[in-house]
Amino acid sequence: MVLSSAAAASAFRAILDALSRVISPVLIDGAGWLRLRDTVRGLPVDPGTGFGFELRLGDAAAGTDLYVAVPRRSRLAEHYVCRGERAAPGSAAAGFGDRLAAIDRRAPWADDMGVEFDVTSGSPGAPHGRFVRIRSDPAAAGAAGCPAAHTVGEWIAGTAGWRLTGGEHEALDRTFDELAAAGCMVDCVGVMPGRASRAFKVVSRPLETARALPLLERLRWRGPAGEVAAFLTTFEGSFRSLRLAAGVTADGVMPRIGLELFQDEPGRLHHAGVGRWGPFLARLCETGLCLPEKMEGLAAWPGREFVFRGPDTFGVFTGLYHVKVSFAADDDGDGAVVEAKAYPAAGYRTFETIRSWLGR
Repeated sequence: MVLSSAAAASAFRAILDALSRVISPVLIDGAGWLRLRDTVRGLPVDPGTGFGFELRLGDAAAGTDLYVAVPRRSRLAEHYVCRGERAAPGSAAAGFGDRLAAIDRRAPWADDMGVEFDVTSGSPGAPHGRFVRIRSDPAAAGAAGCPAAHTVGEWIAGTAGWRLTGGEHEALDRTFDELAAAGCMVDCVGVMPGRASRAFKVVSRPLETARALPLLERLRWRGPAGEVAAFLTTFEGSFRSLRLAAGVTADGVMPRIGLELFQDEPGRLHHAGVGRWGPFLARLCETGLCLPEKMEGLAAWPGREFVFRGPDTFGVFTGLYHVKVSFAADDDGDGAVVEAKAYPAAGYRTFETIRSWLGR
């Protein structure tokens, strides 16, 4: 089924409305859903597209930020290309549309893109974040399995209307090199032009847990390494793999870093109330990083719901993608701030796809 832009936008809103009826209000309350609907108003999200939520587990506030994939040649990609053509030259909107329109020619190493909305804390009308995932096949990405850092940096900077500086070039080079030396490559790079601080978000592919602390030291991270070590010891054996998420500026890796934790290979969804996520979340509660009511809300997160919209049926598939634990020094510099967030993800399929699956 090929939907018009208006129909795609309407279907996405209908799916969010249906999810709002089955997701615990402890996680996203009425006001949170209203902000979410305002953010995605008119956004044409095609069937087959993935999207995800960002939930603060230690915060009683019930809101979420939103991530939406932007597949090539999708209605959503066309939407951003057209918006960029109408935007002021040099603006973030113009840069994003320009890069999307020429991604195949100018970024053959790129896999897919995504946009991130600061729904809970962003300013109305502020540019959204934009991320690019690097292809994993060496033939496309280069002999080392990853394109040069400045190549990725210049390209993603252009999506925000930025020019890469010499200091940023050097800092990204060092980050990419140290990740390669630790036995993993870069998975994705993003920028958040709507935020006050300018930085590049670099996320690694799965990293051996034992290499995390030595890597942070080589990256000259200035955060609370002792807290990271204590967390990894406490949670040893309770997750399958981790990825490092770091902000990179011209001065190097920022003081706040994140460990993205998975129960399976990245890309697979799991129900939060069963399997290994349950004990993991319970342990988060014991350490004070997750409120008990948030854990209960995640345990009740829907696994699959059918959304009926007129004659069409859309199958929505959801689950917990990963949990991120972030570490930073506190304002006094003699303590630590540790925060946990959950990232449930979802995608939806058309009636034709569902029928073919059920007919197998």
